Amino acid sequence: MIDTLTRQVDRLSALLALLAGTLVLFLAVFIGVDVIARRFFAFSLQGSDELGGYVLALVGALGFAYVQAERGFTRIDLILPYFPAAVRRCLHVLAYLTLAAFAVFMAWYAFVEYRETWAFDSRANTPLQTPLWIPQGLWLAGMVIFALSAVGHAILALRLAMGAPDRLERQYGARTVADELEEFQAAHRADAPSARLD
Repeated sequence: MIDTLTRQVDRLSALLALLAGTLVLFLAVFIGVDVIARRFFAFSLQGSDELGGYVLALVGALGFAYVQAERGFTRIDLILPYFPAAVRRCLHVLAYLTLAAFAVFMAWYAFVEYRETWAFDSRANTPLQTPLWIPQGLWLAGMVIFALSAVGHAILALRLAMGAPDRLERQYGARTVADELEEFQAAHRADAPSARLD
């Protein structure tokens, strides 16, 4: 059950990462139009800096779960390969348990902040007067998805450590240059047109 839930959260996080990228593209267009309007037509669309802040915060929130699922977080592994396999496995599990605890902490405090904003009907002190529950609610949603993903992967890493330790290294170990090269070559082979013999 936890496997299925984690896979579904990972799929959702990939879609949300695409949404985050699309938001950055729209923000770039919006800022570009605002700059041109100010320079040549002496008016501003108003709020590009405020919306930019919301978009950047949302990109972070929506991207956390995707980066976690892709093993993209930075891990300092200068001496990790020199440890015995059992120690490396323990450190991999510890890394994912720590990440899960951090994600749950972030989700909880995002909820606390959202609850206060909702209760006081707080608004941004800007020309747009944005109700702050909107950006904070989106941030909360991103943090909850990150927490679900992190907890799911931590549980799976713990299960692998107890039942299939060899898979733990492949699935939850720090990504090496060799891993990235292999993924790149596999993607290149998949994209390359199949050769035909005439």
